[in-house]
Amino acid sequence: MRFFKERCPFRKNPVTSIVILFIAVFYFFTDTSQHNYLKTDPEKERGVIHWDVISYYAYLPATFIYRDVTLEFLKDPPEGFVNDKKFWPSRLENGNYLILTSMGLSFMYAPFFFMAHALAPLFGEARDGFGAIYQFFLVMGTLVYVIIGFIVLKNLLLRYFKPWITALTLLGIALGTNLYHFSTTDAAMSHAYSFVLIVLFLKMTIDWHDRPTVLRTILTGALFGLITLIRPTNILVLLLLLLWDVKSWRELKDRILFFIRKFHLVLLMFAAFIIIWIPQFLYWKAITGHYLYYTYSTVDGAFYWGNPHIIENLFSYKKGWFVYVPIMFLAVVGIASLRNRKPAFFWPVLTMLVPMVYVFSSWWSWWFGGCFGLRAYIDIYGVMAIPLATTIEYVAERKIKWVRIAYPALIVAMILFHLLNNYQYRKNIIHYVGMNKEVYWKSFFRFKQPKGYWQSLTIPDYYLARRSMYFFYDTGYDNSALKAMGKEEGLREVRSMIMENRKLHKEVKNYAGRTGKSNEEAMQEVTERIYENLIDPSF
Repeated sequence: MRFFKERCPFRKNPVTSIVILFIAVFYFFTDTSQHNYLKTDPEKERGVIHWDVISYYAYLPATFIYRDVTLEFLKDPPEGFVNDKKFWPSRLENGNYLILTSMGLSFMYAPFFFMAHALAPLFGEARDGFGAIYQFFLVMGTLVYVIIGFIVLKNLLLRYFKPWITALTLLGIALGTNLYHFSTTDAAMSHAYSFVLIVLFLKMTIDWHDRPTVLRTILTGALFGLITLIRPTNILVLLLLLLWDVKSWRELKDRILFFIRKFHLVLLMFAAFIIIWIPQFLYWKAITGHYLYYTYSTVDGAFYWGNPHIIENLFSYKKGWFVYVPIMFLAVVGIASLRNRKPAFFWPVLTMLVPMVYVFSSWWSWWFGGCFGLRAYIDIYGVMAIPLATTIEYVAERKIKWVRIAYPALIVAMILFHLLNNYQYRKNIIHYVGMNKEVYWKSFFRFKQPKGYWQSLTIPDYYLARRSMYFFYDTGYDNSALKAMGKEEGLREVRSMIMENRKLHKEVKNYAGRTGKSNEEAMQEVTERIYENLIDPSF
């Protein structure tokens, strides 16, 4: 009993432990009140295994239920099988089916998939991998992982901050960011899982530099392998490991020498990383003939490094990171205070975040598809908790009392505002892709859709966006005048509209240069594309 009391988290840090319990209950209540896992009708879209999750999850039922990870059975389906949005592969020129995403999330899903598969008969469900029980276990699996992530983050924050600062920071991350949405409503998406793994990686980085044992080396390499296997762009978190506790150019040189002296451990870490990736390499080799393959090339997914949309990515009404998750603005501002207060974190966090912003802004869909907020940044919220906590600590030490009170109050207000936004998103008051300045302010603090909502949205042209040309269709556009012109005159009108849009006109020219087309050919292609969508809108 004495042993238990001494180690009981509620006894040692009651405030932070109560916060973790509150987060777990709040997330669980959200899961069970929305019960997305009960939505199994593919005609109306499954509640959990849908969109990107179809690809993330595909490896498990393909391998363990249909016994064919190549998906060849789709060409000659077994009796009774209907591919009603169960699998969503790309078709290659060699005739093979390719699962678009890498298999990292399937590794994370696996324990809960097997539990659902074992229990399905007890609940009278088919062992097909897609019923309510499979979706329920995916949701509960996300909850388990996320709470583990918050426990690790809590313990990490307590190394550097007071319990009340840690508690407020945890609440800010859990309820004041879109991690909440992607841990509950869209639970099976990759971001909650990446959040957990990157928190573990940050802790392992600190522990490894403190004492680089063989076991810690293997675990660090394996963690990094799994992080990148889920989302390859998260390779940038390696900068945390490379630059941890580096404060000057001299220390950077010492760090390089350290890695040279520990080269055997570097090789061991790399080996652990590669082992995690081996199943993926073998899968790509079997399907494509190559051990490394850029799968998104099959759907025209690309980064346009010369045309990043940094301002839009961070500040736009459509999906701006700071607009829909304003608490992260406080965290980013807090990076400056790390240099004096928590210098070990300053360069790792800064040098990781800056290229991430550039990479995310250079993706063809800089708004990252239909979702709530800029979801790509969710993965690093555990890291951003450090500068957020640092700002709270800094303000708490100010002599002016109202400042000490106002800042925590501001964070609480941001949490409440974000929860309202989350409600608005679920009620289609915030649109998944069509937001703009007009709709944002029409919907501000509304609990019902404002008048004229559906006529005020702006929908991106995905075909053009995949080619780094950005045109947004106004859902309230009256095309009667354009139709009355006839096609030739209408095309001239659209062409004139493109010419007046200097940014789009420049993007059309760049598109011509990349593809080897003449400027006239590119202009004609874009003009016809926009004209047809204006005449016969499909959004």
